[in-house]
Amino acid sequence: MFKKLISIAFLSAGILLGGCGLEVYQSGDLPSEARLNSIQVGKSTKEQTLRVLGAPVYENEQQNFLVYGKIRKESQAFMEPKEFERDIYVLTFNNENVLVDKEHLTMAEGNNVSYVSATTPTKHKELSVTEQLIKNFGRYDAGGRDSTQRR
Repeated sequence: MFKKLISIAFLSAGILLGGCGLEVYQSGDLPSEARLNSIQVGKSTKEQTLRVLGAPVYENEQQNFLVYGKIRKESQAFMEPKEFERDIYVLTFNNENVLVDKEHLTMAEGNNVSYVSATTPTKHKELSVTEQLIKNFGRYDAGGRDSTQRR
């Protein structure tokens, strides 16, 4: 009986402590180093830059700059996430849309980036789980035909 109780206690402790693991979050994604190096100050235009690097994380039309970046944070249990890696590239263009400055910001620079946590509400009706199940009844496609071609 005592062995069973100890086994249950260890199992319960393992399950509870399993939720305290380290989680890593990443926001944004950087283009490869080769693509970033192919963009040359004084030579590359804004159109070429967008074609090579893809869509930026942030674009400011008025001040004519693009921001590409990746930020990684880690969190453990209920603790506030802590930033441990930051790579941000700010590409500034002149009035002729030619690249005039390529700035690389990391954690070493100590530049604090302020985030806006506001969200944009979507325009749809919030459905309960039961309403979703009823609404989706009959929409299941067991295969055999292309699900994109619905009747």
